[in-house]
Amino acid sequence: MARIVAIVPTLNEELGLPDVIAGLKAQHADEIVVVDGNSRDKTQEIARRNGCTLILQDGKGKGAGFKSFLAKYPLRDDDYYVMLDGDASYAPEDLPRITALLDAGNDIVSGSRQLHSTTIRDAYHNLGNYLISALYSLLFWRVADVCTGYWGFTGKALKKLAVTADSFDLEADLLTQAMRKRARFATVPVSYAPRLGESKLTARHGVKIVARLVKGRFS
Repeated sequence: MARIVAIVPTLNEELGLPDVIAGLKAQHADEIVVVDGNSRDKTQEIARRNGCTLILQDGKGKGAGFKSFLAKYPLRDDDYYVMLDGDASYAPEDLPRITALLDAGNDIVSGSRQLHSTTIRDAYHNLGNYLISALYSLLFWRVADVCTGYWGFTGKALKKLAVTADSFDLEADLLTQAMRKRARFATVPVSYAPRLGESKLTARHGVKIVARLVKGRFS
Protein backbone atom coordinates (compact mmCIF):
# COMPACT_ATOMS: atom_id res chain seq x y z
CA MET A 1 0.00 0.00 0.00
CA ALA A 2 1.10 3.56 -0.69
CA ARG A 3 2.36 5.64 2.21
CA ILE A 4 0.16 8.65 2.92
CA VAL A 5 1.99 11.90 3.61
CA ALA A 6 -0.19 14.77 4.82
CA ILE A 7 0.99 18.28 3.93
CA VAL A 8 -0.35 20.99 6.25
CA PRO A 9 0.53 24.61 5.33
CA THR A 10 0.33 26.91 8.36
CA LEU A 11 0.61 30.51 9.43
CA ASN A 12 -0.44 31.20 13.02
CA GLU A 13 -2.73 28.17 13.26
CA GLU A 14 -2.39 27.28 16.94
CA LEU A 15 -6.19 27.11 17.31
CA GLY A 16 -6.93 24.65 14.52
CA LEU A 17 -3.71 22.67 14.12
CA PRO A 18 -4.16 20.32 17.14
CA ASP A 19 -7.51 19.09 15.75
CA VAL A 20 -6.06 18.65 12.27
CA ILE A 21 -3.12 16.61 13.56
CA ALA A 22 -5.33 14.44 15.76
CA GLY A 23 -7.71 13.83 12.88
CA LEU A 24 -4.93 12.90 10.46
CA LYS A 25 -3.47 10.46 12.97
CA ALA A 26 -6.92 8.90 13.38
CA GLN A 27 -7.01 8.43 9.59
CA HIS A 28 -3.64 6.64 9.75
CA ALA A 29 -1.58 9.18 7.86
CA ASP A 30 1.95 7.78 7.81
CA GLU A 31 3.60 11.19 8.14
CA ILE A 32 2.35 14.70 8.82
CA VAL A 33 4.47 17.50 7.36
CA VAL A 34 3.72 20.96 8.70
CA VAL A 35 5.02 23.64 6.33
CA ASP A 36 5.11 26.81 8.37
CA GLY A 37 5.30 30.37 7.10
CA ASN A 38 7.12 31.78 10.16
CA SER A 39 4.24 31.70 12.63
CA ARG A 40 4.39 34.02 15.61
CA ASP A 41 2.18 31.86 17.83
CA LYS A 42 2.61 28.27 19.09
CA THR A 43 2.11 26.58 15.71
CA GLN A 44 5.68 25.30 15.41
CA GLU A 45 5.71 24.12 19.02
CA ILE A 46 2.47 22.18 18.46
CA ALA A 47 3.90 20.54 15.34
CA ARG A 48 7.06 19.41 17.11
CA ARG A 49 5.24 18.24 20.24
CA ASN A 50 2.96 16.04 18.15
CA GLY A 51 5.76 14.37 16.20
CA CYS A 52 5.19 16.15 12.89
CA THR A 53 7.92 16.83 10.38
CA LEU A 54 8.39 20.62 10.36
CA ILE A 55 9.53 22.51 7.28
CA LEU A 56 10.14 26.25 7.54
CA GLN A 57 9.15 27.82 4.25
CA ASP A 58 11.20 30.28 2.24
CA GLY A 59 9.30 33.44 1.34
CA LYS A 60 5.74 34.46 2.16
CA GLY A 61 2.45 32.96 1.01
CA LYS A 62 0.84 29.56 0.59
CA GLY A 63 2.38 29.00 -2.82
CA ALA A 64 5.82 29.74 -1.41
CA GLY A 65 5.17 27.15 1.29
CA PHE A 66 4.21 24.51 -1.25
CA LYS A 67 7.33 25.24 -3.29
CA SER A 68 9.42 24.92 -0.13
CA PHE A 69 7.88 21.50 0.49
CA LEU A 70 8.70 20.36 -3.04
CA ALA A 71 12.27 21.60 -2.68
CA LYS A 72 12.96 20.22 0.79
CA TYR A 73 11.01 16.97 1.04
CA PRO A 74 12.25 13.73 -0.60
CA LEU A 75 9.30 12.81 -2.82
CA ARG A 76 8.65 9.16 -3.65
CA ASP A 77 6.82 8.14 -6.83
CA ASP A 78 4.51 5.60 -5.21
CA ASP A 79 3.51 7.61 -2.13
CA TYR A 80 0.33 9.65 -1.84
CA TYR A 81 0.52 13.31 -0.78
CA VAL A 82 -2.61 14.92 0.63
CA MET A 83 -2.69 18.65 1.35
CA LEU A 84 -5.20 20.38 3.63
CA ASP A 85 -5.13 23.64 5.58
CA GLY A 86 -4.15 23.81 9.24
CA ASP A 87 -7.17 25.88 10.32
CA ALA A 88 -9.52 22.89 10.85
CA SER A 89 -11.84 23.98 8.03
CA TYR A 90 -11.21 20.72 6.16
CA ALA A 91 -12.09 17.39 7.76
CA PRO A 92 -9.31 14.80 8.01
CA GLU A 93 -12.16 12.25 7.92
CA ASP A 94 -12.49 13.01 4.20
CA LEU A 95 -8.93 11.86 3.53
CA PRO A 96 -10.03 8.35 2.42
CA ARG A 97 -12.20 9.95 -0.28
CA ILE A 98 -9.10 11.57 -1.74
CA THR A 99 -6.88 8.48 -1.54
CA ALA A 100 -9.60 6.23 -3.00
CA LEU A 101 -9.50 8.25 -6.21
CA LEU A 102 -5.70 8.03 -6.27
CA ASP A 103 -6.06 4.26 -5.81
CA ALA A 104 -8.39 4.31 -8.82
CA GLY A 105 -5.59 5.61 -11.04
CA ASN A 106 -5.93 9.38 -10.87
CA ASP A 107 -2.82 11.55 -10.68
CA ILE A 108 -4.36 14.61 -8.98
CA VAL A 109 -7.55 14.90 -6.91
CA SER A 110 -9.24 18.00 -5.52
CA GLY A 111 -11.92 18.19 -2.85
CA SER A 112 -14.99 20.18 -3.83
CA ARG A 113 -16.30 21.98 -0.75
CA GLN A 114 -19.89 22.08 0.37
CA LEU A 115 -19.91 25.82 1.09
CA HIS A 116 -22.24 27.54 3.56
CA SER A 117 -22.68 31.21 4.38
CA THR A 118 -23.04 32.11 8.06
CA THR A 119 -21.62 35.65 7.84
CA ILE A 120 -21.40 38.44 5.27
CA ARG A 121 -17.70 37.64 4.89
CA ASP A 122 -18.57 34.02 4.08
CA ALA A 123 -21.05 35.13 1.45
CA TYR A 124 -18.43 37.46 -0.05
CA HIS A 125 -15.81 34.70 -0.24
CA ASN A 126 -18.31 32.17 -1.63
CA LEU A 127 -19.39 34.57 -4.37
CA GLY A 128 -15.76 35.18 -5.30
CA ASN A 129 -15.10 31.44 -5.45
CA TYR A 130 -18.19 30.92 -7.62
CA LEU A 131 -17.08 33.58 -10.10
CA ILE A 132 -13.50 32.30 -10.20
CA SER A 133 -14.70 28.71 -10.72
CA ALA A 134 -17.03 29.88 -13.50
CA LEU A 135 -14.09 31.60 -15.20
CA TYR A 136 -11.97 28.46 -14.96
CA SER A 137 -14.81 26.39 -16.42
CA LEU A 138 -15.04 28.84 -19.31
CA LEU A 139 -11.29 28.78 -19.98
CA PHE A 140 -10.57 25.08 -19.39
CA TRP A 141 -13.11 22.50 -18.17
CA ARG A 142 -15.86 22.50 -15.57
CA VAL A 143 -14.59 22.58 -11.97
CA ALA A 144 -16.97 23.62 -9.20
CA ASP A 145 -14.38 24.73 -6.62
CA VAL A 146 -11.14 26.21 -7.93
CA CYS A 147 -10.08 27.65 -4.56
CA THR A 148 -10.30 24.46 -2.52
CA GLY A 149 -7.45 23.73 -0.13
CA TYR A 150 -7.93 19.93 -0.10
CA TRP A 151 -5.74 18.11 -2.63
CA GLY A 152 -4.26 14.71 -3.32
CA PHE A 153 -1.32 13.81 -5.55
CA THR A 154 0.70 10.76 -6.45
CA GLY A 155 4.38 11.31 -5.88
CA LYS A 156 5.03 10.77 -9.58
CA ALA A 157 2.56 13.51 -10.53
CA LEU A 158 3.86 15.87 -7.87
CA LYS A 159 7.38 15.64 -9.28
CA LYS A 160 6.11 16.90 -12.64
CA LEU A 161 4.58 20.09 -11.28
CA ALA A 162 6.47 23.31 -11.93
CA VAL A 163 4.76 25.54 -9.36
CA THR A 164 5.39 29.26 -9.75
CA ALA A 165 2.60 30.68 -7.54
CA ASP A 166 3.64 32.37 -4.30
CA SER A 167 0.29 33.10 -2.68
CA PHE A 168 -3.35 31.94 -2.73
CA ASP A 169 -3.09 31.60 -6.51
CA LEU A 170 -1.50 28.21 -5.77
CA GLU A 171 -4.71 26.27 -6.43
CA ALA A 172 -5.26 28.01 -9.78
CA ASP A 173 -1.66 27.13 -10.66
CA LEU A 174 -2.23 23.48 -9.75
CA LEU A 175 -5.40 23.25 -11.83
CA THR A 176 -3.96 24.88 -14.93
CA GLN A 177 -0.93 22.60 -14.76
CA ALA A 178 -3.16 19.54 -14.38
CA MET A 179 -4.84 20.55 -17.64
CA ARG A 180 -1.64 21.38 -19.50
CA LYS A 181 0.12 18.18 -18.45
CA ARG A 182 -2.97 16.08 -19.25
CA ALA A 183 -2.95 14.62 -15.76
CA ARG A 184 -5.66 12.17 -14.79
CA PHE A 185 -7.72 14.48 -12.61
CA ALA A 186 -10.79 13.94 -10.44
CA THR A 187 -12.83 15.82 -7.86
CA VAL A 188 -14.74 14.56 -4.84
CA PRO A 189 -17.15 16.33 -2.46
CA VAL A 190 -15.66 17.22 0.94
CA SER A 191 -17.11 18.92 3.99
CA TYR A 192 -16.11 22.43 5.00
CA ALA A 193 -16.40 24.19 8.36
CA PRO A 194 -15.67 27.72 9.59
CA ARG A 195 -11.95 28.13 10.07
CA LEU A 196 -10.43 28.51 13.51
CA GLY A 197 -8.44 31.72 13.63
CA GLU A 198 -8.17 34.77 11.41
CA SER A 199 -8.78 34.55 7.67
CA LYS A 200 -5.88 35.68 5.46
CA LEU A 201 -7.72 35.78 2.14
CA THR A 202 -8.43 39.25 0.68
CA ALA A 203 -9.82 40.73 -2.53
CA ARG A 204 -6.23 41.31 -3.70
CA HIS A 205 -5.69 37.55 -3.67
CA GLY A 206 -8.79 37.12 -5.84
CA VAL A 207 -7.27 39.38 -8.47
CA LYS A 208 -4.06 37.31 -8.44
CA ILE A 209 -6.07 34.10 -8.87
CA VAL A 210 -7.90 35.48 -11.90
CA ALA A 211 -4.62 36.67 -13.40
CA ARG A 212 -3.13 33.22 -12.84
CA LEU A 213 -6.00 31.53 -14.68
CA VAL A 214 -5.82 33.88 -17.66
CA LYS A 215 -2.06 33.53 -17.85
CA GLY A 216 -2.31 29.75 -17.63
CA ARG A 217 -4.80 29.65 -20.48
CA PHE A 218 -3.12 31.99 -22.94
CA SER A 219 0.60 31.85 -22.17
